[in-house]
Amino acid sequence: MVEQQKRRLENAISDMIEDMYQTHLRRMQSKMHRCAATCCDDERGTLESVQRCIEKCATPLMDAQDYLQNELGQFQNHLQICVKECNSDARSKLPLNPSDQEMSRSKHLFEVCTGNCVDKHINLLPGLMKSIKRTLDQGVPNRSHLRDQSNGNA
Repeated sequence: MVEQQKRRLENAISDMIEDMYQTHLRRMQSKMHRCAATCCDDERGTLESVQRCIEKCATPLMDAQDYLQNELGQFQNHLQICVKECNSDARSKLPLNPSDQEMSRSKHLFEVCTGNCVDKHINLLPGLMKSIKRTLDQGVPNRSHLRDQSNGNA
């Protein structure tokens, strides 16, 4: 049962990432490559100036990918917290020397609880995706801002 839940969650996240790639990231990737090609077409550019130009072209896509990674990381952290609470709840209901039946019951409670966590988080994905798309449409926060946010400095 746990494997099935894991697969469902992985498929839902994978579908979300594929949708994000189709609707936003691929377009950004295409723009980045056209921009980089223009940098390379500058016959007066030095090695260093062309490299800086290419890096500048890549920045929006890299920022978007970092933003997406950050959002998915937070999503996974919340899911892990939910699963840890399930584990803690199941363990707290066990007596000191549990019987096989009590262990089986505890395992069942844990599986039901984690199933609820997975369902809850899968149901959160459409809202998360909408929020991510809105942010990408408005302009992605730069990577230094994301690092500060994940370190608690925002």
